[in-house]
Amino acid sequence: LAEIPHLDLIRLATRTPVTLPGRITENPGLLALLSKYGQKKRIYVVTQFNHPGELTEKSTAAVRALREAGCSVRNQTVLLKGVNDDAKVLSRLFRGLTRMGCQPYYVFQCRPAAGVKNHFQVPLLTGVKIVEDAKALQNGLGKTFKYCMSHPVGKLEILGSDTEGRMLFKFHEAKDPKNCGRIFSLPLEPGACWLPEKLTHSGGMQ
Repeated sequence: LAEIPHLDLIRLATRTPVTLPGRITENPGLLALLSKYGQKKRIYVVTQFNHPGELTEKSTAAVRALREAGCSVRNQTVLLKGVNDDAKVLSRLFRGLTRMGCQPYYVFQCRPAAGVKNHFQVPLLTGVKIVEDAKALQNGLGKTFKYCMSHPVGKLEILGSDTEGRMLFKFHEAKDPKNCGRIFSLPLEPGACWLPEKLTHSGGMQ
Protein backbone atom coordinates (compact mmCIF):
# COMPACT_ATOMS: atom_id res chain seq x y z
CA LEU A 1 0.00 0.00 0.00
CA ALA A 2 2.86 2.38 0.77
CA GLU A 3 4.01 2.16 -2.84
CA ILE A 4 0.67 3.14 -4.41
CA PRO A 5 1.01 6.80 -5.48
CA HIS A 6 -2.67 7.78 -5.43
CA LEU A 7 -3.19 6.67 -1.80
CA ASP A 8 -2.89 9.64 0.53
CA LEU A 9 -2.63 7.54 3.68
CA ILE A 10 -3.05 4.11 5.27
CA ARG A 11 -5.79 3.79 7.88
CA LEU A 12 -5.92 0.90 10.34
CA ALA A 13 -9.16 0.62 12.36
CA THR A 14 -8.76 -1.52 15.47
CA ARG A 15 -9.82 -2.04 19.08
CA THR A 16 -6.44 -3.60 19.88
CA PRO A 17 -5.15 -0.64 21.98
CA VAL A 18 -8.22 -1.13 24.19
CA THR A 19 -8.69 -4.90 24.29
CA LEU A 20 -5.15 -6.25 23.81
CA PRO A 21 -2.64 -3.41 24.32
CA GLY A 22 0.22 -5.88 24.84
CA ARG A 23 -0.12 -6.84 21.17
CA ILE A 24 1.38 -3.40 20.53
CA THR A 25 3.61 -2.61 23.51
CA GLU A 26 5.21 -6.07 23.63
CA ASN A 27 5.75 -6.36 19.88
CA PRO A 28 8.83 -4.39 18.79
CA GLY A 29 8.64 -5.99 15.36
CA LEU A 30 5.20 -4.52 14.75
CA LEU A 31 6.28 -1.08 15.93
CA ALA A 32 9.37 -1.22 13.73
CA LEU A 33 7.17 -2.17 10.76
CA LEU A 34 4.82 0.76 11.39
CA SER A 35 7.77 3.12 11.77
CA LYS A 36 9.40 1.88 8.57
CA TYR A 37 6.36 2.19 6.34
CA GLY A 38 5.18 5.34 8.07
CA GLN A 39 8.21 7.01 6.50
CA LYS A 40 6.74 6.23 3.09
CA LYS A 41 3.03 6.81 3.73
CA ARG A 42 1.28 8.44 6.69
CA ILE A 43 -0.33 5.75 8.88
CA TYR A 44 -3.47 6.57 10.85
CA VAL A 45 -4.66 4.20 13.57
CA VAL A 46 -8.36 4.66 14.37
CA THR A 47 -9.27 3.20 17.76
CA GLN A 48 -12.57 2.76 19.59
CA PHE A 49 -12.51 3.77 23.23
CA ASN A 50 -16.12 3.93 24.47
CA HIS A 51 -15.72 4.62 28.20
CA PRO A 52 -13.14 6.42 30.37
CA GLY A 53 -12.64 3.16 32.27
CA GLU A 54 -10.87 1.87 29.15
CA LEU A 55 -8.18 4.54 29.49
CA THR A 56 -5.89 2.31 31.52
CA GLU A 57 -2.13 2.49 31.99
CA LYS A 58 -1.72 -0.32 29.45
CA SER A 59 -4.01 1.20 26.81
CA THR A 60 -2.35 4.59 27.30
CA ALA A 61 1.04 2.94 26.81
CA ALA A 62 -0.21 1.31 23.60
CA VAL A 63 -1.32 4.66 22.18
CA ARG A 64 1.98 6.22 23.20
CA ALA A 65 3.89 3.43 21.46
CA LEU A 66 1.91 3.94 18.26
CA ARG A 67 2.57 7.65 18.33
CA GLU A 68 6.28 7.14 19.00
CA ALA A 69 6.34 4.83 15.98
CA GLY A 70 5.11 7.78 13.92
CA CYS A 71 1.40 6.89 13.68
CA SER A 72 -1.38 9.43 14.04
CA VAL A 73 -4.04 8.07 16.40
CA ARG A 74 -7.75 8.99 16.22
CA ASN A 75 -10.77 7.64 18.11
CA GLN A 76 -14.33 6.73 17.13
CA THR A 77 -16.80 6.27 19.98
CA VAL A 78 -20.21 4.61 19.75
CA LEU A 79 -22.91 6.21 21.89
CA LEU A 80 -24.25 3.34 24.04
CA LYS A 81 -27.15 3.34 26.46
CA GLY A 82 -26.05 2.40 29.94
CA VAL A 83 -22.37 2.71 29.01
CA ASN A 84 -21.57 6.29 28.02
CA ASP A 85 -24.96 8.03 27.57
CA ASP A 86 -24.00 10.72 30.06
CA ALA A 87 -22.35 14.03 29.19
CA LYS A 88 -19.94 13.89 32.12
CA VAL A 89 -18.87 10.33 31.26
CA LEU A 90 -18.31 11.27 27.61
CA SER A 91 -16.48 14.40 28.69
CA ARG A 92 -14.05 12.41 30.84
CA LEU A 93 -13.47 10.05 27.92
CA PHE A 94 -12.78 12.82 25.41
CA ARG A 95 -10.54 14.79 27.77
CA GLY A 96 -8.58 11.65 28.59
CA LEU A 97 -8.18 10.82 24.91
CA THR A 98 -6.99 14.33 24.12
CA ARG A 99 -4.44 14.18 26.94
CA MET A 100 -3.00 10.90 25.63
CA GLY A 101 -2.72 12.23 22.09
CA CYS A 102 -5.63 10.21 20.68
CA GLN A 103 -7.83 12.76 18.92
CA PRO A 104 -11.63 12.31 19.30
CA TYR A 105 -12.81 11.89 15.72
CA TYR A 106 -16.42 10.66 15.59
CA VAL A 107 -19.25 9.77 17.95
CA PHE A 108 -21.47 7.29 16.15
CA GLN A 109 -25.13 6.60 16.73
CA CYS A 110 -25.50 2.89 17.55
CA ARG A 111 -26.79 0.99 14.53
CA PRO A 112 -30.09 -0.94 14.75
CA ALA A 113 -28.35 -4.32 14.55
CA ALA A 114 -30.17 -7.42 15.79
CA GLY A 115 -29.53 -7.99 19.47
CA VAL A 116 -28.17 -4.48 19.94
CA LYS A 117 -30.79 -1.88 19.07
CA ASN A 118 -33.15 -2.76 21.94
CA HIS A 119 -30.34 -2.66 24.47
CA PHE A 120 -27.83 0.02 23.51
CA GLN A 121 -29.47 2.56 21.20
CA VAL A 122 -30.01 6.06 22.58
CA PRO A 123 -32.87 8.21 21.15
CA LEU A 124 -31.51 10.77 18.71
CA LEU A 125 -33.03 13.76 20.49
CA THR A 126 -31.40 12.59 23.72
CA GLY A 127 -28.12 11.71 22.05
CA VAL A 128 -27.56 15.09 20.46
CA LYS A 129 -28.08 16.81 23.84
CA ILE A 130 -25.60 14.43 25.52
CA VAL A 131 -22.99 14.93 22.82
CA GLU A 132 -23.31 18.72 22.75
CA ASP A 133 -23.13 18.95 26.55
CA ALA A 134 -19.99 16.78 26.51
CA LYS A 135 -18.48 18.92 23.74
CA ALA A 136 -19.07 22.08 25.79
CA LEU A 137 -16.79 20.66 28.51
CA GLN A 138 -13.81 20.17 26.14
CA ASN A 139 -10.90 22.37 25.25
CA GLY A 140 -10.57 23.59 21.68
CA LEU A 141 -8.84 20.48 20.30
CA GLY A 142 -11.37 18.24 22.03
CA LYS A 143 -14.32 19.90 20.28
CA THR A 144 -13.48 18.79 16.75
CA PHE A 145 -15.36 15.47 16.70
CA LYS A 146 -18.65 14.99 14.83
CA TYR A 147 -21.81 13.12 15.90
CA CYS A 148 -22.76 10.89 12.96
CA MET A 149 -24.68 7.86 11.83
CA SER A 150 -23.79 5.40 9.07
CA HIS A 151 -27.04 5.18 7.10
CA PRO A 152 -27.72 3.38 3.79
CA VAL A 153 -27.89 6.77 2.03
CA GLY A 154 -24.47 7.78 3.38
CA LYS A 155 -22.74 9.10 6.47
CA LEU A 156 -25.03 11.64 8.13
CA GLU A 157 -23.79 14.25 10.56
CA ILE A 158 -26.36 14.87 13.30
CA LEU A 159 -26.44 18.65 13.78
CA GLY A 160 -29.19 19.18 16.35
CA SER A 161 -32.85 20.12 16.54
CA ASP A 162 -34.58 23.32 15.45
CA THR A 163 -37.23 25.36 17.22
CA GLU A 164 -40.01 23.38 15.51
CA GLY A 165 -38.85 20.04 16.90
CA ARG A 166 -37.23 18.80 13.69
CA MET A 167 -33.82 17.17 13.70
CA LEU A 168 -31.17 18.66 11.42
CA PHE A 169 -28.75 16.46 9.47
CA LYS A 170 -25.95 17.02 6.97
CA PHE A 171 -24.64 14.59 4.39
CA HIS A 172 -21.04 14.09 5.48
CA GLU A 173 -20.73 11.43 2.77
CA ALA A 174 -23.45 10.60 0.23
CA LYS A 175 -24.21 7.63 -2.02
CA ASP A 176 -25.98 10.05 -4.38
CA PRO A 177 -23.53 12.81 -5.45
CA LYS A 178 -26.42 15.31 -5.58
CA ASN A 179 -26.73 15.07 -1.79
CA CYS A 180 -23.08 15.83 -1.04
CA GLY A 181 -22.95 18.48 1.71
CA ARG A 182 -26.75 18.83 1.77
CA ILE A 183 -28.46 19.86 5.01
CA PHE A 184 -31.97 18.55 5.64
CA SER A 185 -34.44 18.16 8.49
CA LEU A 186 -36.87 15.47 9.61
CA PRO A 187 -39.57 15.36 12.27
CA LEU A 188 -38.71 12.75 14.89
CA GLU A 189 -40.70 11.02 17.58
CA PRO A 190 -39.13 11.53 21.04
CA GLY A 191 -37.97 7.90 21.22
CA ALA A 192 -36.70 7.56 17.63
CA CYS A 193 -33.20 6.05 17.55
CA TRP A 194 -32.74 5.73 13.78
CA LEU A 195 -34.05 7.08 10.47
CA PRO A 196 -36.17 5.29 7.86
CA GLU A 197 -34.10 3.21 5.44
CA LYS A 198 -35.37 5.37 2.56
CA LEU A 199 -35.36 9.12 3.11
CA THR A 200 -38.02 10.87 1.00
CA HIS A 201 -39.83 14.18 0.92
CA SER A 202 -43.10 12.33 1.48
CA GLY A 203 -41.65 11.15 4.79
CA GLY A 204 -41.19 14.73 5.98
CA MET A 205 -37.65 15.30 4.70
CA GLN A 206 -37.00 18.95 3.91
